[in-house]
Amino acid sequence: MSINWPFGREGWFSTAEIETAELAVARYHRCAQHMPTMYVVLIVNAWLLAAVFGRQAPDWLSIFFPAVASVFCAFRIRSWIQARRSEPTLEHVQAVLTRTGRLSVGLVIVQAVWALALYSYGDEATRSFLFFYVATTTLSVISCLAHLRVAAIRLAIIANVTLLVLCLFDGASTHLAATLGLLVDSIGGIGVLSSTYRDFSKTVNARAEELRRAKEQELLLRMIDNMPVAVMTVEPHTYIINYANQMSKALIRSIEHLLPIRADDLIGTSIDVFHRSPAHQRGILADPNNLPHNARIRLGNEVLDLKISAITARDGHYMAPMLTWALVTKEVEAENRIRHLAHYDALTDLPNRVTFRRELEERLAWPGNRVGLLYVDLDGFKLVNDTRGHQVGDALLQQVAARLKMVCNGPAVTLTRLGGDEFAVLLPHDSRQQAKVQADLIVAALGAPFDLDYDRTIQIGASVGIALAPEHGGEPDILLSRADMALYAAKEAGRGTSRLFSPDLEKRVQERVRLEEELRSALAREDGLFVFYQPIVDLQSGRVTSREALARWHHPQQGWISPARFVPVAEQCGLIDRLGAFILERACRSAAQWADEAHVAVNVSAAQLGKGTLIDIVSAALSSAGLPAERLEIEVTETALLGDEHRGIQDLLALREMGVRVSLDDFGTGYSSLAHLRTFSFDKIKIDGSFVRDALERPECAAVVRAIADLGQRLGVRIVAEGVETEDQLALVRAEGCREVQGYLYGRPAPADADAPLVARLGGRR
Repeated sequence: MSINWPFGREGWFSTAEIETAELAVARYHRCAQHMPTMYVVLIVNAWLLAAVFGRQAPDWLSIFFPAVASVFCAFRIRSWIQARRSEPTLEHVQAVLTRTGRLSVGLVIVQAVWALALYSYGDEATRSFLFFYVATTTLSVISCLAHLRVAAIRLAIIANVTLLVLCLFDGASTHLAATLGLLVDSIGGIGVLSSTYRDFSKTVNARAEELRRAKEQELLLRMIDNMPVAVMTVEPHTYIINYANQMSKALIRSIEHLLPIRADDLIGTSIDVFHRSPAHQRGILADPNNLPHNARIRLGNEVLDLKISAITARDGHYMAPMLTWALVTKEVEAENRIRHLAHYDALTDLPNRVTFRRELEERLAWPGNRVGLLYVDLDGFKLVNDTRGHQVGDALLQQVAARLKMVCNGPAVTLTRLGGDEFAVLLPHDSRQQAKVQADLIVAALGAPFDLDYDRTIQIGASVGIALAPEHGGEPDILLSRADMALYAAKEAGRGTSRLFSPDLEKRVQERVRLEEELRSALAREDGLFVFYQPIVDLQSGRVTSREALARWHHPQQGWISPARFVPVAEQCGLIDRLGAFILERACRSAAQWADEAHVAVNVSAAQLGKGTLIDIVSAALSSAGLPAERLEIEVTETALLGDEHRGIQDLLALREMGVRVSLDDFGTGYSSLAHLRTFSFDKIKIDGSFVRDALERPECAAVVRAIADLGQRLGVRIVAEGVETEDQLALVRAEGCREVQGYLYGRPAPADADAPLVARLGGRR
């Protein structure tokens, strides 16, 4: 450690500059050995000089001065003898060396003044002894101050100046010769002192550096030995392990059963025991240009992760290789698991969408690129998943995957789960017939009941879209899009079937996209959109109790478009909230003007329910029209409650708190009608028109009408029979106990009075 002296390097009384703390301490200990000798020399020489001048000089010069000086020197001798047995701090060393240099020079100055004072009392003989005293004392003190170099130099200067001053008074040639001799001796002594001091400094600093390096090496070895990483070094010529830290030995102990050595015998063993190809490993270790090098070595069921780096000397030459290694068996297993999950579906263990995409791209890139793509979607899975829970849904998907594996097991056939209830199958050909056969096998396999070991079996189905390359496209996105179009066609055809892509399907999709854009534009301008109203009549009084609001759209080129076409489009493209708000606002405004104060019934789509937006839309419509909330009826279907029943029921309860009535539409066609009646107390139940129309020919339909009407009476809920078009149907529903009816017999949907002239010009009512 280098230090900077606080007293500087140029002060007259400062000591020599010290470069390191170790050198300062070494000089301190040398001074502790030599300084007592210096003070003894000063005491003896002082009393000898006093004895010579005893009869000539006064007592205060010949006795008092040497006595005081002797006391001071004795005190310093005692202090330095005690210093030999102490272990001083660096700060103490600095202070002592500084003080010693100053005291030594100061003491010599005082003795020089004393000598000059004695000179005037002496004769020729005593004066000659005085010259001898100054010379011998100077040379003795210089040798004792060998480790306070600057102090020694300044002392020599003071002594020589003292003799030169005496020569000026004396003028004797012998004294001048003695002075010149002292000067020459002083210069020589200072030269020897400086050389000795440099050698001493180099020795001390070299020893200190050696100790530092030894400590650093020990610290480094201790640190490496206690590192949580296994470290080994190898002799580069013999490939013998010459160092291994504790972690290396601990890891070796854990896999000793896989190696021909024991952990305690590791040092001195060849590195070859870790590698099946020792020559290959030796070649890597021999050439530093191969380093750093990483490798993983498998030993039985264990995996070692090995990293080899080069140890180089300060001049850059290669000394030896250093190996760090670890058991990474669990990490490798985790990496393999992550890699597997990145390419395979966790639930079914089928290849996932990423793997499917890569496989499809590779197959389409082959010369001739003949590929068949089957796009499979489950029919009714969402209903099962929503009503029976995700646990049942996951179990069902696993059984679906198992069946698909059984029927899609041909050569080069790739089965994939794309996500949710969608699967894809890649066929190694573009044969329409074979693709259709494969699709029919899938439909048949998935149409059979599934036994999930729960309370009952579950039956769903599957629809399949087929696209062939290169006939239907040679790019992945195009082929996927067209397989999806074919799947959509299969769904429209009644599900549980398959369809092959054809150009007219793409045309229908394009028409649907165009219809979406035009509907968006019509909603933005509120142009061509109308709300028609169909009456609901009380059978006992013959009075219109409410009117159902029905959306109608007149297209500039296509004329009147059926709600069955544009409402599903609005649901799919996210326009249903805007369409619903438009219908509610128009219906409330019209109802506010009806003289008979009938209620207005507005259908709410499944896409509107449970999103948290319906309440605000209803409130805004009622407030804008000034219509009392109790004159508004919101109609929901059973299927609208299946997606998120809890949140849907919360919306209905909020409407009920506002005073709005809630009706259950198309009752009897849903999945769990009675469960919904138990969950929420509806104000009105509407029997689906299909039961009414078939009731005269089919007794089971008449029985459904009768059961629902009886249920309504028991629950205290008004029952409305929809689709009443003839007197016979009216007589039947009246006989079965229905209280209200709706249908063409009492009136077709008609526009509001304000819209009637425009509707007439556009081509009449629809």
